[in-house]
Amino acid sequence: MGNRYLDLLAEFGVGGAHPGGFPLTKEVLSSLHLPPSSSVLDIGCGTGQTAEYLSDHFSCKVTAIDNHPVMVKKASERLHLKADVRYGSAEDLEFADLTFDMVLTESVLSFTGAAHETLKEIHRVLKEKGTFLCNEMTAAKQLSKQQLSSIKNLYGIEEVLTEEEWIHKLKGAGFTTVSRVPAIESLDETQVTDLRPSPNISEDLYDLWDDHHSFFKAHKESISYRIFICEK
Repeated sequence: MGNRYLDLLAEFGVGGAHPGGFPLTKEVLSSLHLPPSSSVLDIGCGTGQTAEYLSDHFSCKVTAIDNHPVMVKKASERLHLKADVRYGSAEDLEFADLTFDMVLTESVLSFTGAAHETLKEIHRVLKEKGTFLCNEMTAAKQLSKQQLSSIKNLYGIEEVLTEEEWIHKLKGAGFTTVSRVPAIESLDETQVTDLRPSPNISEDLYDLWDDHHSFFKAHKESISYRIFICEK
């Protein structure tokens, strides 16, 4: 059974669906001072918005993967020759060891269902001293069973980690340095301005979008996000 929330993002072609949206992505990437021609892997690339920015503004050599066929199609149409777009699984990356200077995930790890395995794969494909940048949903405190049940029903996510749990998981995957990026970390919604909708979108996905907006309003005190910069 697929994840209907991910279907929603794919069918509406939502760019910058992660917490903080595309403005936050640009702010964080600009702070990294990426050298030209850096090899970057964008896992869960969606419609390719971030991959395009990395190519256009930093002249990076970008590989973008996603495991949703609709997203892969839309990213391919958007990026053309700007990036190598592939269908791929975060838990089983097809790349050789020590391939990339940087790996990026934006609201991806929580959806894999196997974050530990994904992190080990990311660590494997990073070059020595390579950088892993992730932006992930984070619990401000331990969530109640009712909250977790609502999150699972809406997003298909089994757990939402606290900041301390994320740091423990990242270090457990082998990263030597894990730093949190200071940012505005409330779960306030960012206006979506990048949409590439499919024709004939199912009515239930419109309902799901309404449920998603309601969730933001009801849980923004309990759930935020964290951005981590990790070094191998």
